[in-house]
Amino acid sequence: MSIDKESLKESVSDTTLALVINFPFNMLLLWIANRTFIPDLETEGDIIFWTSVFLTVNFTVVAIVRKYFVRKYFKNKATIKLRRQSAVH
Repeated sequence: MSIDKESLKESVSDTTLALVINFPFNMLLLWIANRTFIPDLETEGDIIFWTSVFLTVNFTVVAIVRKYFVRKYFKNKATIKLRRQSAVH
C-alpha cells in the first residue's frame, strides 16, 4: 500500500487546524450555553441533550466551512504546481 503524501499533508493540516479552532470555540460555546439556555433546563438529561445538540450543530457548521477552505487551499496549491510543471516542459 502506498501513501499519498499530499492527502496525508492535507489530513494532518486539517486536523491540526480543527484542534486550534475547536478548543477555544468549545470553551466559548459552553460559556454561551451556560449563560443562555442551560439555566432554564430542569433535568440533567435535558441539559446533556440540549448542550450536545447545540455543540453538534455549531461544530458541524464550522467543520464544513473549515474543510471547504482547506480543500480549496490544497486544490489551488496542486493547480499552481501543475502549471509550473507545464511551463517547464
